[in-house]
Amino acid sequence: MKIVDGSLMLYFCFDVADEINIHILEKILGTQAEKAFLSRTTLVPEYLQYKSPPLLIKFGEEKLPGGLVSFAEAKIYEFGVVTIRFTSQIHGEMENLIGLNRFIQENNDIKNIAVKYLREIIYAIKPSLIRPGTNPESDWEDYAIYWVHSFDEKVDSQLLLKNYGSCIARIMRAEEQLSDSEIEDACKYHLSYYGDDLTLIDWSSAFLYDPRKTYEVIDVIEFAVIQLLELRLYDSVLDRSIESAYDDLAAIRQRRIKVVMISSVLDRLSRMKLDISEVIDRLENYLKLIGDLYLAKVYQAASSRFYLDRWKLAVREKLSVIESLYTKEWERLQTSRMVIAEIAIVVLFVIDIILIFFEIIKTK
Repeated sequence: MKIVDGSLMLYFCFDVADEINIHILEKILGTQAEKAFLSRTTLVPEYLQYKSPPLLIKFGEEKLPGGLVSFAEAKIYEFGVVTIRFTSQIHGEMENLIGLNRFIQENNDIKNIAVKYLREIIYAIKPSLIRPGTNPESDWEDYAIYWVHSFDEKVDSQLLLKNYGSCIARIMRAEEQLSDSEIEDACKYHLSYYGDDLTLIDWSSAFLYDPRKTYEVIDVIEFAVIQLLELRLYDSVLDRSIESAYDDLAAIRQRRIKVVMISSVLDRLSRMKLDISEVIDRLENYLKLIGDLYLAKVYQAASSRFYLDRWKLAVREKLSVIESLYTKEWERLQTSRMVIAEIAIVVLFVIDIILIFFEIIKTK
């Protein structure tokens, strides 16, 4: 079966700052950017929308390695993420996409082109960045979506999955051969709304058969990829912070560092816990899909495939470790202060008694 009309969408998501001031950003970019609202083709409530729509910048045509002529654009989100997307037309034999996906995953030059656009954006929007990252080029996540609109044969979701599920699985895994169990696993998260459409989500790529050319499913998958990026980064930040806190507290207890430094360690832990908790809450509340059951299913499928719940749990547990460290060390600090205060009171009491004793002797 041949693809008559389709697109390859390559995403490169970068964490550039803790937050981006959208109001300042709109003033900086002016007419260069437009608000990217969540596409809605099904009957859904009006409130089903981004809390604060990202800004979309269209760059134009870009030639990628492998002869791919793409349209480059970027989305800028208020929670500090910039997404670079390359969209290329695809057609021909479905089997050809297996080699294409392998080429994409192994080719680092495409990411370098995305970094070029990222640098241009960061330079332009620098005044709007709140606590910018030190090395945003290293904090990234990529994803590929094969978005097919029509084949040279008429198919529905069941026929496509039954007859071509093996091929689609090999496309998403970029493998010429796969075992039956791996094919089953790759096709595990499949969804269809109208019956003639199909959504398949895997770890590094997705395959969508979408005759109506709707964008909302793609937007939801992109958002899930961004959440994966953020959670993975916060998990890494917390790992480093907890390890550093353990070292600092051990040094304090062994008197290799002044005891007064415990306050700065506790302040750092408290500040990090509050900052990361705030960012995660903002990220989770950015797009709520309660009003659309199908999009909620798409998000849940992507969430399950990306193990977002496990990442969230890991981050929450590490935040709890920080809370525990903070509480225990604060109690220990307060106890130490109370002991010192009590010792001081006893010493003063003894001195007072001695002075009274000498005064009595003196009067005699």
